[in-house]
Amino acid sequence: HGVAEALPFPDDSVDAVVATLTLCSVSDPEKALSEIRRVLKKKANVGFRNNDNNNNNNNKNIDYSNSGGKYLFWEHVQSETDPGLAMQQTVLTPLQSFLGDGCHLNRRTGESIRKAGFDIFSPGGMEYVEFEQFGLIGPTVMGVVSV
Repeated sequence: HGVAEALPFPDDSVDAVVATLTLCSVSDPEKALSEIRRVLKKKANVGFRNNDNNNNNNNKNIDYSNSGGKYLFWEHVQSETDPGLAMQQTVLTPLQSFLGDGCHLNRRTGESIRKAGFDIFSPGGMEYVEFEQFGLIGPTVMGVVSV
C-alpha cells in the first residue's frame, strides 16, 4: 500500500501504471508523476491487442517493446475550451476539495504530464475531450504515454 507521491516499488520495475481520476486529488501531482516515471521500466515488453473485428489485421498485436513502460490514464481537468466553465471550476475548487477528498476541479493535468517528460506516442497519445453531461468534471484528458 502506498501513496502516489511515494510508490512502494523499486526503480525501473513496473511495465505499466493505470490511473483514473487520481491526479485531481493527490497532494503533489508533479511528485506523483515523477514517481510514476521512476518505477516504470525504461524498456518494457508491453503490447496491446487489436480486437476490432472490422479490421483486416484481426488480433494483431501492436508491439511497443522498444519503448519504456506505459502510463495509461484518464483524468478530469480544467476546461481548455470554455472560459466560463474554467472560472466555475476555479471558484468551486476549494469547496470540491473539502467535500471531495482533496479533488481539484482546476488542475491542468495534461500540461503536467507533458512537463513530466513522458513520451506521447500513437496509437494512444494524449487526448482532451469534454463530456458536457458531466458538468464540472466533464473536461478530461486521457491517453497512453511512455518513459
